[in-house]
Amino acid sequence: MTEGGWRGGDYTTAGDAWAHAADDVAARALAGLGPVRGATAPHVLDVGTGSGPAVLAAVRAGAHAVGVDLEPGLLRIAESRARQSGAGAGSARFVAGDAQALPFVTDAFDIVLSTFGVMFAPEPSQAASELVRVCRPGGLIAVASWTPDGIMGRIAPTARRHLGHRPHAADPGMRWGDPAQVRSWFAPLPVTVRTQVERVRVRFPSVRHAVAAFENKPGPLREHRAALETMGLWQSARADLADLFAAHNRVTDGELVFDAPYLLVLGRVGAGEVRPFVRT
Repeated sequence: MTEGGWRGGDYTTAGDAWAHAADDVAARALAGLGPVRGATAPHVLDVGTGSGPAVLAAVRAGAHAVGVDLEPGLLRIAESRARQSGAGAGSARFVAGDAQALPFVTDAFDIVLSTFGVMFAPEPSQAASELVRVCRPGGLIAVASWTPDGIMGRIAPTARRHLGHRPHAADPGMRWGDPAQVRSWFAPLPVTVRTQVERVRVRFPSVRHAVAAFENKPGPLREHRAALETMGLWQSARADLADLFAAHNRVTDGELVFDAPYLLVLGRVGAGEVRPFVRT
């Protein structure tokens, strides 16, 4: 993600619908970490923290957590939510920084998380290297990213085909949802990784609410929308987006409920094997 790339839109309306995935990712990482030497609580970093759900999840589980993001507006939201939750008194803090050049010393954290954040870094191999660098030997990395063939990976391509592009071309951010790509980035690094596809249940009051949330959410879809509006094609693309949501809807009461697949990457830094994936 480039600095400023998330300005001018409403991130939280859409992102809050799947923020609870951070609870599962943080819980799995904390469960697999094992004893923390010389500390009463593990130190956790959340990269691309956005509005801070993974930081708050880690703090609720008893950790000290830091969230890093390029966007000052999102960091202000995260800080406000931490204060409101009571987590702002020393256990949670937020700093501005780039996933490709994290502003922390080497081996600074027991756990390094990213839930749908680092996937937007322009240079994924550099971002992967930074995740490993700031995680201590024996620590854990846990990254959740949308899969390119799931509903979240198909949203931007659904609009993009009206621009004359291939309808199922994956966005660059969706590369983090491809296990082979992820393994290639981590292969040269001192970390052992495992991957597994998981799902998060996403709810909106209706298909109409979901379309409105996504068309105003910063990112590829909003960029496609601007181009399509100029061409007079946005309403047609918008109808296709509504059809995509409706096709994945699990309920018939007017609400929109769908299960969005994501790739969970769990890595052990340094010596030692990655523990099996477990639900907590």
